[in-house]
Amino acid sequence: MSAFLDAQPEAARDRLSEILAGEAVPQALCMYLDFAETPLAICNRTVPFTDSRWGRTWDRGAGLLIGLPDLALSAGQLNTFREYKLGFPEALVSKADWMSEILTFTGDRANYARREASLWGQIFDPVTDQPVGHPFAHDVALMDQMALSVSREAMVITLTVESFLARHGVPLYGAQTYRDQKRRYPTDEGMEFTAEADRLIVWTQW
Repeated sequence: MSAFLDAQPEAARDRLSEILAGEAVPQALCMYLDFAETPLAICNRTVPFTDSRWGRTWDRGAGLLIGLPDLALSAGQLNTFREYKLGFPEALVSKADWMSEILTFTGDRANYARREASLWGQIFDPVTDQPVGHPFAHDVALMDQMALSVSREAMVITLTVESFLARHGVPLYGAQTYRDQKRRYPTDEGMEFTAEADRLIVWTQW
């Protein structure tokens, strides 16, 4: 508790202590996606709010954040790739060419790959319904892949993210392959190897 309060602005610590000592703690779940074209900041509240840390406005995003990964890990465990399930903004689906726009959006890796995706919590005052203190992080990662799934019941974007701390630049299963290297460094041929007697191996010129 003390570590949490130490990270909060001094002016908010007393009120935060009172709120946290109560039976119920009002909290909003917030997600920030740093898209190159237009960053997205949403929360699970029905009313937008502006935080006191960045001055960022978190828009109401009910129905957009529909699935969260399990963030609990044991000591020393590698942070695997995690998946967030995202819904579709109503403004996008209402457009005449919405399917084309969605396919363009999910396929444009330059708009999201290796950019921040973060999940935050924000405590609210139960009396004034105003945010108290700064948002605190649940998860901070880099966006890696987007996949679109469409069924009769729903349309969902699966966003795969990679942790800053445990998996930054680490390939799946801890085995670096030629494809892993090419994905991160397209001009590097140093990982190419074929076990053939008549093949000349050319190493990277560092």
